[in-house]
Amino acid sequence: MRRSLMMTLPAIVSRLRPAVLGSLALSALLGACATVGDTASPSTDPAIDGPVSAAPPARPVKSTGTAATGTAGGAATAAPQAARTPSGQTTTPPPPSTRTITVLPDPAEPPVVVVAKQVEPTGPASLWDRIRAGFAMPELDTPLVADKERFYLQRPDYLERMFDRGGRYLYYIVDEVEKRGMPTELALLPFVESAMNPTALSSAQAAGLWQFIPSTGKQYNLSQDWWVDNRRDVVQSTQAALDYLQTIYAMHGNDWFLALASYNWGENAVARAVNKNRSRGRPTDYLSLDMPNETRNYVPKLIALKHIIQNAGELGLTLPGLANKPYFVTIEKTGPIDLKLAAQFAGMSVNEFVALNPAHNRPVIAATRNNEIKLPADRLDAFMEAVEKHGLSKRPFASWQPHTLAQGETLDTIAQRAGITVAELRQANSLSPTTRPLAGTRIIAPRKAVEDETRVERFEGPRVYEEIRRPPAYHVVARGETLYSIASRYGVSGNTLQAWNGLKAPKVARGMRLMVRPSSSQTLLTDERGAKQIVATEIDQDVRPIKVSAPVEEPPAAMPAAIRAKSPVPARSAVAGGKGNARHAARPAAAAKPATKAATARPAPAVSKAPSPSAARQRPASTPAAATKTPARRMPRT
Repeated sequence: MRRSLMMTLPAIVSRLRPAVLGSLALSALLGACATVGDTASPSTDPAIDGPVSAAPPARPVKSTGTAATGTAGGAATAAPQAARTPSGQTTTPPPPSTRTITVLPDPAEPPVVVVAKQVEPTGPASLWDRIRAGFAMPELDTPLVADKERFYLQRPDYLERMFDRGGRYLYYIVDEVEKRGMPTELALLPFVESAMNPTALSSAQAAGLWQFIPSTGKQYNLSQDWWVDNRRDVVQSTQAALDYLQTIYAMHGNDWFLALASYNWGENAVARAVNKNRSRGRPTDYLSLDMPNETRNYVPKLIALKHIIQNAGELGLTLPGLANKPYFVTIEKTGPIDLKLAAQFAGMSVNEFVALNPAHNRPVIAATRNNEIKLPADRLDAFMEAVEKHGLSKRPFASWQPHTLAQGETLDTIAQRAGITVAELRQANSLSPTTRPLAGTRIIAPRKAVEDETRVERFEGPRVYEEIRRPPAYHVVARGETLYSIASRYGVSGNTLQAWNGLKAPKVARGMRLMVRPSSSQTLLTDERGAKQIVATEIDQDVRPIKVSAPVEEPPAAMPAAIRAKSPVPARSAVAGGKGNARHAARPAAAAKPATKAATARPAPAVSKAPSPSAARQRPASTPAAATKTPARRMPRT
């Protein structure tokens, strides 16, 4: 049975030229985002280094069925082709849950959206039964499996949260696993990787259900930019993960345990461990390899979850009821739309909508970045009716548009005009609370009147100008340094350095404290890719010559220690140009106060240690050393 919806979609469909209009697949997929707040214990990142190898041989699928075909405007949906395994067996993919939407390219009439009848899958009524029927991995003979079973069973609340989240994604994952002829134990792997949380992020920046690190995600075409992070997209990340698993399965001689170890540890690391054992004449199976503890416990966790699901009744565990049917559908749209508006159309809260569409980073969904919106299957009709009604009202679908700050304009004024908080505006543009954008900054912000909604599609990211204050910098003159060597070191001329410090002559002495950079105001540009550069520097206009600190008058190194200790050394505040040295700060080093007449008349000591007068009196006169001591000092006449 079919039904038609006559719809006018100004922002989404009718603006496209008739020649561009085509069929839009409405694929029913399973999944939902994990509840925010549950943390996962993601495993080691599945980084890969080697080339892509051939996929492993397919495993026969037990469930069978035929796909529905529907035509709309001459378009038809073809039935899926059967797959053939290397052994010659023919496998038929499980029945698809696909709705096909075709937009008829008739410029004289409003677009007609034809929704083909969805075919319910056949087979077990419970998704758990379907998963159990597809278990095909051998047992793992290690006590670690029992340890992990106890770990999970002692945490029933944790299991319940995982299974509740997984219920929304699990149908799609199981469906894709079976299509590839892979064992359904692999559908449980996201429980181990991320606790089935698509927003999970590890310390190594691995993200999503399948915990892809950035480099591996890029290798498997999972876009990561300002707009989206498709490592969090359940559909795209599942396809990438299964591709990778098939690659490393074939790489390790069709051994799923070694493939799983490679997913956790890296296939090159596993290959080295295998070669090491082989060269020593040891077995090369999973349990015989030397590996990190995390990898050693990785596969036992998966097998433990398999046993729990397989024997839930005997263990006294009640699994959540999961029907063997899709949870959500995916709409492929053709234009941008505000995320909040899409949630409103579906009758969902923003948090619920974001939980089901975690790949989108911004408050507006750009069609050129990720042209998909996932909705609960039972919300599709309400969504389409709301889209039609909104289109007839001539209101914009995408109110968030690029905006360039004018002179005197601030984030506060923009937020107030748009009816949102400054915090929301900052979050939408990834601006920190301390960022104070200047005029010329380009961001996205809501606008009440929008002439061209597609402008936001060309927005690559914020381009932020901000002012940064730099305090002055100082340098203490060291031995052998000159004014010109210091100037060269800091990239200024000698005359400039002399003027900044109010020096009458280009001479410096050891211990002087010179200003080598005055305070300034700099304009920092952060471009669309996050690169930072200084585009302008303005030195403060009120920079005046400073009073140079007096040098440190330190005696020569050869002077005896006892005399050096008595030599007049300026206080610490004087060396640093502090308050106590203000009176002498402007006096050049050579202009030190001359010594008194009595002081200049004192003879220089000839020994390293001079005893006190009392000690000299106590020494016997016949002692040879006493005769060599310095004569008694004569008191100056008054």
